[in-house]
Amino acid sequence: MTPEEAKQQVVRGVDDRRVELAGLAQRLFSNPELGFQEEQASAWLCEFLKGYGFQVEPGICDLPTAFRAEYGRGQPTIAFLAEYDALPGLGHGCGHNLIAAAAVGAGVAMRGVVDSCGGRVLVVGTPSEEALGGKGL
Repeated sequence: MTPEEAKQQVVRGVDDRRVELAGLAQRLFSNPELGFQEEQASAWLCEFLKGYGFQVEPGICDLPTAFRAEYGRGQPTIAFLAEYDALPGLGHGCGHNLIAAAAVGAGVAMRGVVDSCGGRVLVVGTPSEEALGGKGL
């Protein structure tokens, strides 16, 4: 598979799921959860990834709403970070609902490339980005 073919496969993978991804982003937007309280958001994102064959490990790093989802094996590894917390009194003013949907969408879209070329895709759920910076914990 050429790099251009891989790119086109990923673009098609996202485009084929655009309605589903937009619905996921809207569901997150309509149900904002503050940092470290993103129970619904984390569950919905994990469920989405499981539905596309990812092995999902919830509650990583002693953070109940963090997760790690993996598809494929070996190298290279491509990772996408999903943010999904909301701001107090404002909701998803920073667009974390969109960031989360984009991250899981990109991860799922990469599956075909991984199947053809090898490697693995990770999607890492990073809670409480607004308040405490969940990526660094």
